[in-house]
Amino acid sequence: MSKASVDALAASVAKNVGYDAGSDLYPIITKLGGSLVVTNLWEVSDATSGSIRIEQDGSFEIALAAHTGSDRDRFTIAHELGHYVLHYLLPNQNGKHTGPIEAKRYGSGRVEWEANWFAAGFLMPAEEFKKAWHDYGGSISALAEVFGVSTEAARVRCETLNLK
Repeated sequence: MSKASVDALAASVAKNVGYDAGSDLYPIITKLGGSLVVTNLWEVSDATSGSIRIEQDGSFEIALAAHTGSDRDRFTIAHELGHYVLHYLLPNQNGKHTGPIEAKRYGSGRVEWEANWFAAGFLMPAEEFKKAWHDYGGSISALAEVFGVSTEAARVRCETLNLK
């Protein structure tokens, strides 16, 4: 999928699951059949901030590192949800059977890029973000607070959406 397609899909998924910008992600995880665990990932995995394990039946577990902050955790959760939607749900809907999947949040391949694009589009839907950018006079810190992301994530989203 193209970056624009992933972005649009993420915004659509956010809307369909009842996600409001900046709100708690835990209800979304449980609504989709998942669970969340906070752990010392380096003891059980080579992932640095998070991972997802998706079972054959579609249930999943997102693991978050105990050493990261809430803004990073929110992006990691949305990133892992991106793996769930893009790399499990969509292939299964399109007739490709995917078995259990485990994705660890590290690396820079296409699958990881797609999950990052999804996370940005889910947490900061383009139209809402553009409106907030105008409402808050382009303040990166205000945007980060409204959308519950790091200032770096808000800055990158501004750049991606050509907001100057």
